[in-house]
Amino acid sequence: MPNLPFIAAAAALLLIIGNAVVLLRVSDRDKQVKVRLAAIKSLVPVKATGPAIRFNLVQKLGRLLAESPLVGAAEQQKMAGKLAEAGMVGHDSLRIFVATKFGLALGITAAIWILLGALGATPHSMVFRIVAIVGPALAGWRLPDMAIGRVASRRRRKLAEGVPDALDLLVICVEAGLGLEQSLDRVSRDIAIANPVIAAALANTVAEMRVLPQMRDALDNLARGTGLPAIKSVVTTLVQGIQYGTPLSQSLRILSAEMRAKNLIALEERAARLPVLLMIPVILFILPSLFLVIGGPVAIQVIHVLSGR
Repeated sequence: MPNLPFIAAAAALLLIIGNAVVLLRVSDRDKQVKVRLAAIKSLVPVKATGPAIRFNLVQKLGRLLAESPLVGAAEQQKMAGKLAEAGMVGHDSLRIFVATKFGLALGITAAIWILLGALGATPHSMVFRIVAIVGPALAGWRLPDMAIGRVASRRRRKLAEGVPDALDLLVICVEAGLGLEQSLDRVSRDIAIANPVIAAALANTVAEMRVLPQMRDALDNLARGTGLPAIKSVVTTLVQGIQYGTPLSQSLRILSAEMRAKNLIALEERAARLPVLLMIPVILFILPSLFLVIGGPVAIQVIHVLSGR
């Protein structure tokens, strides 16, 4: 059967994608906290449980690829930063991510060549063969980056929406006499229902505060892991309060008001762009129909008159 190799390649590609999705999504907030604590304290990585046990081969392949010259240390740090912004932390996530990129690059290239062979369109020129190999390989290598970028963008948007509410709760806790660590812990538990993303980020920060020698390091990790200017401003305010002993309640209240104003301005900007965006469907769909309805009878009468003459 000529289509059997293509079906096998497509099934293998879907299996790789499915395994990667399962591995990147199985870890919940508690597992993320344990992995980050193990990485900070240089302990033995937490043994995976559940569905992740079946994919040790993928993790080993990702570790070999991550440590090879194909990726490099600089690229590893870049990938780890992207995964952290998307909420995926730990060495396992990086290994799975690298294995997914390699699997997609290899799978898409093999699928393209099998499809070309089944259709009888295999390129004979060396230039076209190189393009048929390099093009799909680069596409498969970049697809996970695009997916992680979308996840990170969605996470940043949820964080931006929840920062003002978290600051209001933090101000209440600070004014009630709680310390910074206790305040962040309480806010992470109280805001979990309204915004689980920022609750998980604060919970990770609290866990790091309990093991790191300085709170500033945990706050800096929070700012780097989110990549959000609003959270960087909050971290700067908290670090200044810890370093110089300034009162935090007034500064946090001002920050909360500024962030709400920025969110409102952003919504107004999006609303102001709607009339411009609506002009595109109006020009493409509504105006031609309107011209057809108005000018159609006139055109028919003109045709009748000319045909009569």
